[in-house]
Amino acid sequence: MNIQQFRSAIDQRKGKRDQIQNQIDSTRLESQKLRREHRSAERAKILIQTVAQQTQEELKYQLSELPKLALQGVFDDPYDFEVAIELRRGKTEADFWFIRDGQRLNPKKSTGLGSVDIAGTALRAALWSLKKPRNRPIIFLDEPFKHLKGQETNIRALAMLKEICKPRPEQNWPGLQIIMIADERASREDIEAVADKIFEFTIKNRETKVKCL
Repeated sequence: MNIQQFRSAIDQRKGKRDQIQNQIDSTRLESQKLRREHRSAERAKILIQTVAQQTQEELKYQLSELPKLALQGVFDDPYDFEVAIELRRGKTEADFWFIRDGQRLNPKKSTGLGSVDIAGTALRAALWSLKKPRNRPIIFLDEPFKHLKGQETNIRALAMLKEICKPRPEQNWPGLQIIMIADERASREDIEAVADKIFEFTIKNRETKVKCL
């Protein structure tokens, strides 16, 4: 190999060396970038988890508080009410429980249905309050307390509805209008004490008549 060939070989080696060095520098920069992105992703993950947990806790409070108050207002020995938020099949789902002596009870299988009526009615109002944007503040109920026993309990249930309807600006609660089909478990006088308007429907000879009382 003459000197010219030797120099040419050296130049080729230098070119390969420079190319490898450039690749090393590029890889090092990419590695640093990926490490920064990884740290940012980890911080974002922690932030998202923290916000998600706070959101879930706030959601559980907003869903459970009104049913708790409703149960306490109607029954002398009420169940406690709990909302559990779980992730199933990639979706967030809410479970509703009654609590007695620290034990979770399935509302539809292990408790009286009168308590289910009260908690379910209050829960409908709570769910409406979470809508963004909220639709018109009207809820329609068809004999919502059909499983309640005792006139006194039904009177308390009507008073609970009256309380739910009241606006409370300090709690961001605009109030509700409830249109309800009532049964005969509460007396006319008791219904008149809480209702703003009462419409009486009668059917005679296949003709429906409506009277505003």
